Amino acid sequence: MSRVLVTGGSRGIGRAICLRIATDALARGTLPKIVVTATGASSDLQDVVAALRELGAEATAAPGDLNDPSFPARLVAQAGEFCGGLDAVVHNAGGAIAGSLLKTKVQDWDTVFAVNCRAFFLLGVAAHRPLRQSKGVLCAIGSSAAETVQPYLNAYAPAKAALKMLVQQMAYEWGPHGIRVNCVSPGLTLSRSTESVLNDPKEQERTGAQIPLRRIGYPEDVAGVVAFVLGPDAAYLTGENINVDGGLRHIGTESLLNGGSADWAAHDAARLRPESA
Repeated sequence: MSRVLVTGGSRGIGRAICLRIATDALARGTLPKIVVTATGASSDLQDVVAALRELGAEATAAPGDLNDPSFPARLVAQAGEFCGGLDAVVHNAGGAIAGSLLKTKVQDWDTVFAVNCRAFFLLGVAAHRPLRQSKGVLCAIGSSAAETVQPYLNAYAPAKAALKMLVQQMAYEWGPHGIRVNCVSPGLTLSRSTESVLNDPKEQERTGAQIPLRRIGYPEDVAGVVAFVLGPDAAYLTGENINVDGGLRHIGTESLLNGGSADWAAHDAARLRPESA
């Protein structure tokens, strides 16, 4: 898969996915063409495009807000034009406006569902024709929160659970069209959402010691599984959710994040909440 659109690709897991896709395509002797999007034209978005070009890929940035229901179709059209078609769409964009259910605003609930779940639906519908032509792949980045109750994940956990079911529905309906649809669900991974409490190596060690594989996850762990899902070895895989969590879903996260939970809960709010809120 060398013609790929990646949402939420400017940092962390998304960046690692972009670089892994490019590296694998080049290793196969094909030219990767990658469109990367994130909310706003940040320096991080330009940096990942520059890194992709340095590797030898053709890449471009397409900033925009996936809360806008008209943006996914425009994004897919732009990606198809740049790439000359599409082989895959990876929806990594997401995040939480975390807190307790009793304190959750309807606007925040809708925003979290829009970014994490609705955007994947709209991207899939918009990309259906080019992916049908290429026998391509849709890959959603989910979360272990879809299967385990965790603190502060009022709308986020239900949104990721809905995303997992949406993947199954898409796989069922679009399998006859040659389109594969799968979900890759990270556990506690060092990323934009968790860096406020996991950047400290001592905290990483303390937290990782309680996970069955005795470490936290890193963006490259997720990117490797995404590369498999997009690649030829997964040609008969569709409608699946692959947990990349070191076994975390068997124990939960409340005790792991400890006193840092409140810091994590507040981290994504400013980024996702509309300015008018």
